[in-house]
Amino acid sequence: MANIVSYLAREQRTFEEEPFNMVDGLVMATLAYLRYERYDRLPARPSEPFRLHDVLALASWRDLLAGSWMRDAADSRSFLRALMASRRYRDAFVSFYVSESSDAVEKQFSAITLTVGDGCVYLAFRGTDGSLAGWKEDFNLCFMDVTPSQQAAVAYVSGVASALPGRIVLTGHSKGGNLAQYAALCVASDVYGRITRVCNYDGPSFLGDPSPRVGDPTYRAMLFKAVPESSLFGMILEDGSDYHVVQSSAMLIFQHEPFSWLVSDGDFLYRDGLTRTALWADGTLDGWLKTRTPEQRAQFIDTIYDFVAASGVKTAADLHRNFGSIVMSVASSTAKLDPETRAFILDTFKALVGVVGRETAKSIDPRTRIRLPRRRESYDGSRPADFARSLRPAADGSQLAEAGKPSHAEPDGLQLAGAGGPCPAKADGVHPAKADDLRLGECGASLPVPCPSAPSPEASPAACGGVLDKD
Repeated sequence: MANIVSYLAREQRTFEEEPFNMVDGLVMATLAYLRYERYDRLPARPSEPFRLHDVLALASWRDLLAGSWMRDAADSRSFLRALMASRRYRDAFVSFYVSESSDAVEKQFSAITLTVGDGCVYLAFRGTDGSLAGWKEDFNLCFMDVTPSQQAAVAYVSGVASALPGRIVLTGHSKGGNLAQYAALCVASDVYGRITRVCNYDGPSFLGDPSPRVGDPTYRAMLFKAVPESSLFGMILEDGSDYHVVQSSAMLIFQHEPFSWLVSDGDFLYRDGLTRTALWADGTLDGWLKTRTPEQRAQFIDTIYDFVAASGVKTAADLHRNFGSIVMSVASSTAKLDPETRAFILDTFKALVGVVGRETAKSIDPRTRIRLPRRRESYDGSRPADFARSLRPAADGSQLAEAGKPSHAEPDGLQLAGAGGPCPAKADGVHPAKADDLRLGECGASLPVPCPSAPSPEASPAACGGVLDKD
């Protein structure tokens, strides 16, 4: 099954010969995860470009991949090898690399600017790294009007646009996709007029509309949002607007990894819709958010984060290695809270459990009927064939039938034999309405970047993957 590594190996045409496409957008978004500061020949001035091929040839790959999901991904080194051998990316240059992280302000931001010889300027934003501050900032999207990284993204685009001519493409994976969208919605009008494409690869959406541009047909035409078929992250706060569902070779949340996305002939392989698991997860989170005000979400998330941070956790890897002890520490800390705060935390957990139960019931096919074998039919070592037949699937595959007895679909829900009664359920697959009464605040200010701007030819919108000429 072909992925972006296969694409790099097969697509040897330059960007002048074959314009930017959506698979290139994911390649560039993945490049934003590399730790370019580990390259000992990194120019002192951010505006000074350096060749991507030189970084891959001279820097330690272990250092480049450190601190992100790419360190442990099976295809990471194949990805770097394919980039080195790629004629398409042979003349790619990187500039304006920035990487910032602060526990104090709960910020993790990084971005790169790529030029590939077609006159366009490609800005790629890094998604969440392994830092606890990065993960906390993701959770802050559930209650904050604007995050520090979103403000930084607006400033970054404004600064690069003031330094480099040409049309602009914004791209990012995970949180990076959210930053790409936010920057496009909030930059000054003159910069916005140069943007031809915005790519969000499985990144979350927003509490409310960051700016009136959300409804602008020009913005809708240049936005490309793609999520894998079992997306979790990309459906957070998603309002049901247009997005493309991509086939993945992985399972469940592991589909978030870009290397699992399937491609063919310079485009992705698509599905008609999300899996039932993804719809369940989306409904669960959305339902929980509706039960809590932004202030309550903030109190809950901040309290849990403080407990985790107090246990000495600095990275997501720390959390994974010591998950059991951290859970016990959080539980112990909760018991020491004042009665009012403790009651709030427990009530919030209770609300979450309730939403999980309701969404689980809705996700079950109402025709499903489960019969548990009677005690007298349980396997006693003497009748394996009879016991196996007692659990055989019905002819239509929709339910389990007891041996020798007809099976009947239960139209009103899930029926457990011997249990009290049916659980009403309806698997309508409809997204619940999203709260639309929350508005985001001021957009970030532009960032002055004192750097020279070398003349370069103005690229056409098509060459940059654009769809509209707004000039």
